[in-house]
Amino acid sequence: MPMKNSISFQINDHLKGQDVVCKNNWPECGNLSGTPDAIKKQKYITTYSRCKVSPKGYVPEQIIIEYAPWLTMEQVQKTLGEYPQKALSDIVLGFATEKEKSELEIWNTKQQELIEKIPATAWKRIILTPLQEVEKYKYQVPEGKGNRSRGKEIHYLISLNPDGSYDIKTKLYWVSKYQKFWN
Repeated sequence: MPMKNSISFQINDHLKGQDVVCKNNWPECGNLSGTPDAIKKQKYITTYSRCKVSPKGYVPEQIIIEYAPWLTMEQVQKTLGEYPQKALSDIVLGFATEKEKSELEIWNTKQQELIEKIPATAWKRIILTPLQEVEKYKYQVPEGKGNRSRGKEIHYLISLNPDGSYDIKTKLYWVSKYQKFWN
């Protein structure tokens, strides 16, 4: 019986002085479970670049990543004002005031409106095909010792280059490595 597979991906940008913005059409990301909806449900992603596809063991047919060069956080703050980090921290910790929630929402809305102005021609697309990777790694076992019952994780490492090209590498990991001492 083949092992279960999990999928994850990570985007590293090497755009020399710019950050990247992605359209929020990613699958559900289990690693964002503690992230407030004010961040997770935005139309554009600017604050995270990793996704562990959820639920574990779900392998989508395709993952489409649409991205465009974007401003650095310093440039965004110069345009929109200081990012309300304390409000975000208080929301995550569960004791934000209504004023803090509103402050974060207003700032995020302004940023999303600014992103809307990116020309359609600036957006680039990467299509990942996890089912093909599952087939490729079907009989391979990750290095080290792992828990076979939890399966293996296929991790995409995507590097964006200043010339508009990108490189994709895949790595195979255990979903849960065996630990010397279990708690």
